[in-house]
Amino acid sequence: MVLATLTCDMPLVLAVAAEQAEVKVTAIEIRGNKRIESPAIAGRLTLKPGDPYTPENVRGQIKIIYETGYFEDVQVETQPGAGGVALAFLVREKPFITEIVFDGNKALSDDKLKEKITIKSQAFLDQLQTKESAEKVRLAYQGDGYFNCRVIPIVQTLDGDRKRLTFLIAEGDKARVKTVNFEGLHAATKDEMFKVMATREWIPWYGLITQLKLPSMVSDAGVLKREEMNNDVERVKEVLLNKGYLNVRVGLPTAELDDEKKWFVVTYTVLEGEPFTIGEIGFRGNTVFEDSELREGLKMKEGEIFQRQKLRDEVTRLNDLYGSRGYSFADVSPNVIPNTEERTASVVLTIKEGEMMRVRQINIHGNEKTKDNVIRREIRVDEQDVIDTPALKRSFQRLNNLNFFETVEILPAQVAADKVDLNVKVKEKPTGQFSIGGGFSTLDRMVAIADITEGNLGGNGWMGRVRGQLGQQRTIGMITFRNPYVNDSLTSMQMDIYRTATNYITYFETKTGASVTLGRYLSEYTSGSVSLFAEELTYKNPQPGLCPDRSPLVCSQIGTQSTTGFRTSMSRDTRDYFMDPRTGWRTTVGFDLGTPYLGGSNNFYKYYLDVIKYTPLPFDTRFAIRARYGESVGIEGNPIPLTERFFVGGINTMRGFVFGRAGPVTASNSLLGATKQLIFNNDFIFTISAEAKLNGVIFFDYGKGFGDDEPLSFKLRQAVGFEGRWISPFGPLRAAYGINLDPNPGERKGVFEFTIGTLF
Repeated sequence: MVLATLTCDMPLVLAVAAEQAEVKVTAIEIRGNKRIESPAIAGRLTLKPGDPYTPENVRGQIKIIYETGYFEDVQVETQPGAGGVALAFLVREKPFITEIVFDGNKALSDDKLKEKITIKSQAFLDQLQTKESAEKVRLAYQGDGYFNCRVIPIVQTLDGDRKRLTFLIAEGDKARVKTVNFEGLHAATKDEMFKVMATREWIPWYGLITQLKLPSMVSDAGVLKREEMNNDVERVKEVLLNKGYLNVRVGLPTAELDDEKKWFVVTYTVLEGEPFTIGEIGFRGNTVFEDSELREGLKMKEGEIFQRQKLRDEVTRLNDLYGSRGYSFADVSPNVIPNTEERTASVVLTIKEGEMMRVRQINIHGNEKTKDNVIRREIRVDEQDVIDTPALKRSFQRLNNLNFFETVEILPAQVAADKVDLNVKVKEKPTGQFSIGGGFSTLDRMVAIADITEGNLGGNGWMGRVRGQLGQQRTIGMITFRNPYVNDSLTSMQMDIYRTATNYITYFETKTGASVTLGRYLSEYTSGSVSLFAEELTYKNPQPGLCPDRSPLVCSQIGTQSTTGFRTSMSRDTRDYFMDPRTGWRTTVGFDLGTPYLGGSNNFYKYYLDVIKYTPLPFDTRFAIRARYGESVGIEGNPIPLTERFFVGGINTMRGFVFGRAGPVTASNSLLGATKQLIFNNDFIFTISAEAKLNGVIFFDYGKGFGDDEPLSFKLRQAVGFEGRWISPFGPLRAAYGINLDPNPGERKGVFEFTIGTLF
């Protein structure tokens, strides 16, 4: 037997024999293969039994086997015999990869890295693909700022022929932006640029922000993202254009990485030029409105510094103005004509008015459960009406506020020169909620909650709720039904039946009642309501030693009493989305009357004012300020029922205080309740996860409850803290930790509370 390889010559005897007479291949055999079938290998060979045997032919077959990509070594055995030579190809298969894993990766997940690699499991190891995949992993890390990352592929034997390919990753430290230079910049500061740029300098406390997962424009500060650098060129230009520098030029940025591959120095080259002021402002193409009408809301003024953002705002204003008259396809094109010598810019707003559009018909799609009339009554235009762009925006808000739909679209489709169809497309979401939960709060202590709510009963938009709560200190049972549009009118109706039992430590209160409320929409944003209610109140089990002297207010009401009367309110609400507003106001004024003329024993009145304003800020943040004032007064010297007093303190009034403790208490630290309250809540709200509907809040609360003989003043209690808000599948959930900035003796310095099913 003779063994030959690619690098061996054939035995001399065969060579001599080949010269004397043609040698034939008598047989071909495949050996050493485990996963690849022999016929599959032999089928690729071009050399067959009976073909002439030559060294060149054999080398060609070895090359063919190698090119299949399945083998890392191929040898050949020759066996001379009668009539020719028998060939045996000895193959050694490449490792078969049954598993691919990543080791050492923390910044990037396995799933993300698997998207990058080209090599796959359940395949033979390809060294070229392995190297390419390792490089792609390294580049993925580099794109995320890890320029010092090293990736080493390792093949490990599991058992038998099974192999594991492990990409061993040493991430290193993320490279940060140490310095951003703006060469030639004089008209703006770095801070002004960093407010709009994605590329910013690293500050150590950004690490904490990153861990808290605050908005990406904040948490990514100091991380170099090359794809954003060119976008930052436009952002830099925008800042200077808004300062009147119409000839500004910004060169492509450079990013230099230090030798340790840890810090970048980024440089933007800026040629500012000179600032321009606004010259003449003119309108072209307008026939529906006179020039004077178009100028009425004009915010740009001749002689002031040119600002491109103001110009964009004017285009939006004019589009909305034409849209309000039915010209929904009007097009406003701004043209800025600079005068370099005088450094002025004339602005010409050219308007293509188009045709006045009317709504031919309203088509509703996607509502399988919700009835058409429930959707139509929220749409602020009717068929055959002139289309009104502001009304369409309001229609979107109202449909969104129903909380019946995942998505809402209102799309005008032109069907004639002066007609459109309004296509309303909704995607419904579950409106029924069943939740069982438990927890702890400062008022209720340990608590278990069960709630069944259907917000869209029968597809009619009706709401039904059964809620039960069992706590160490408070038990609640409630049944509610609400019809927001009785017979599709502007009148709403709500019925409530409830029973609560609360242990206020110093006394025990039981309240059983029912109410019927009629509401009415008075305008698009304003509504009023009148509620007829009746309650039976029982105060019992005063704390030993409390009566008669330690708390005369409480002791005087021990026993059973009743309240009958009216609760009235009027509200104006312009918030864009009730569950998670970004902008708008809500103002509510209310007046309650408990009177014996309807059969009750209590005689009092109560009034309050509640105002909250949301202001949008950059990066999907917003600021909310809420002010509340209220007073409760006994009529003809009658006492104010304890349940009608103001208990200031707790997650719904003054965070950082135990329930009622920001109001009057007795010398023995018992709750009294206030006759007046004044509360200011200041919230900075930021989005933690838009998809999960999770927000964070940094708050400052300033308020107090005032006792019977205490004059109203602005010497109020103060608290700061952090709150999380989650619009969960089982209702809104809030959890807050507040710090009392000036605790009185015996008061807690910090209070954690949570609540389910209420909005703030």
